[in-house]
Amino acid sequence: MGRLSELLRHPLLIALVQLLFAIMVGWFLTERWQRWRQRRDFQYRTLGKFSELSYEMMDRLSELLVGRGKLEIDKYRAQHRELVSRWSLFVSMRGEVMAAYGRQFTSERHFQGRFASLNALRSYVRAQDPVPQERFEPEQEKFFGHREAVVAEMVRAMGLLSKQDCESEIAQSESRIAEAERRIRNASVQSEPGTTATNTQ
Repeated sequence: MGRLSELLRHPLLIALVQLLFAIMVGWFLTERWQRWRQRRDFQYRTLGKFSELSYEMMDRLSELLVGRGKLEIDKYRAQHRELVSRWSLFVSMRGEVMAAYGRQFTSERHFQGRFASLNALRSYVRAQDPVPQERFEPEQEKFFGHREAVVAEMVRAMGLLSKQDCESEIAQSESRIAEAERRIRNASVQSEPGTTATNTQ
């Protein structure tokens, strides 16, 4: 028993145990750092793709809404096919966003609000008659408001934006959305029977 006690207190054994402990701690910290870095890279790529696709979607929708009745039918159909293709890609991003930022993120109001605005704009594209700009422009504003809030939340989740700045960005976005909703209500009232709506197309 005495020899075992002396062995356990031997400087070489103590140094070996300390070395093994340092290796284990170093491996654990390196592994965690690698995982954090991979997640951050994935979040950054997802944010970039989201930003690019959302602007491209709105740009294509705007071209179709403004050009309806003015573009040649073949050109209009070609642009519409491109829109459908980009729409499918954009919708499929939900899985990437979920993997990068969590499932709860995809259920939040602004993330869902983008799809509501895009669906409204797509219904305007498919409408039998051209839709006046005073009807679809506020819906575009709502989309951009929701988009700004989502981007702020993404950047905040990456630790690159303070809580105060994030809340300020979201407040500005919600103000933009509220103004757009007011314009949509006004346009709806003007289009009711007994009122005259101005078609700017």
